[in-house]
Amino acid sequence: MNIIRTLAGRSPELNGVVAWINSKPLFLRNLHGKVVLIDFWTYSCVNCLNTIPHMKALHKKYAKHGLVIIGVHTPEFTFEKNTDNVKAAVKRLGIEYPVVVDSELEVWNAFGNSYWPRQYLINKEGKIIYDHVGEGGYEEIERNVRKALAEAGANLNREAQIAAPKEKSRAKGFLFITPEIYLGYARSKGFGNAKVCIPGSCEHYVDAKEHVEHIPYLHGDWAQHKEFLGHEKGESGYIALKYVARKANIVLGSASGKPYTMAVTLDGKPVPKNMAGSDIKRDDKTGATYILVDRPDMYNLTSIPEFEKHELRLITNSDDCAAYTFTFS
Repeated sequence: MNIIRTLAGRSPELNGVVAWINSKPLFLRNLHGKVVLIDFWTYSCVNCLNTIPHMKALHKKYAKHGLVIIGVHTPEFTFEKNTDNVKAAVKRLGIEYPVVVDSELEVWNAFGNSYWPRQYLINKEGKIIYDHVGEGGYEEIERNVRKALAEAGANLNREAQIAAPKEKSRAKGFLFITPEIYLGYARSKGFGNAKVCIPGSCEHYVDAKEHVEHIPYLHGDWAQHKEFLGHEKGESGYIALKYVARKANIVLGSASGKPYTMAVTLDGKPVPKNMAGSDIKRDDKTGATYILVDRPDMYNLTSIPEFEKHELRLITNSDDCAAYTFTFS
């Protein structure tokens, strides 16, 4: 459920940022008379990525009427602190409005924020008049933007509201989709099978083959780090997960920065073309499906029209594999 609060008081300044993208440094005190929409996001967050098209649409439609959108990129994982990674994501996503790189969480803390994504609307007098937590609520966000612009003197009589995307209803019988699953020890809730000791390793897992929904299972040599689960040298290993969703994603990085591949199966077979996510690749000869991990990012594994139950398996023999979290929508 979206949480909506209205805050009173003047907005904090955008101080302590590492860099500005698409703009010279801006100060909110110099934007009085305009309407400002602050969007907290981070580039490996699926909910944030789902809101970006609406932010882009608002920018395209209302910038000429005095709306200034400023994206505040506050990292969840260490690799998202890298300014070059953020710049590449902004370019890849086609974001044209200003983005601040808030790698030290200075702006995040100044606003007292705790969520990705989150939008704060600031009126012509520099006061926060509305805020919204989570994805969705697009029509309400736009109504508040239009109201603030009208109060600032904009004439929107000829501007119809943007057609907001319709939210998919959940499949009958499914009470909830699989929640986000963190794999690093800082936020992990554990795995379905425990480590066993073999000669030379106590980071070895043996998959029991019987899997419970929403719980990851491991096979092979894996070590938990604070933020991620790393595949260790040894036999080929995999992560297995039964999930319920339309789209399944995984955030991956590389321990050394070198690219690597992970084979991906769905219900024990290559991912069908009509269910494959945007990052799935296919071997022309064998039909096997896999992903190429060439940057630290979120990778889309499956994309299905309805909410369904399936089992994913991600297989690798690379000791560069760093798996951070599964996300679903």
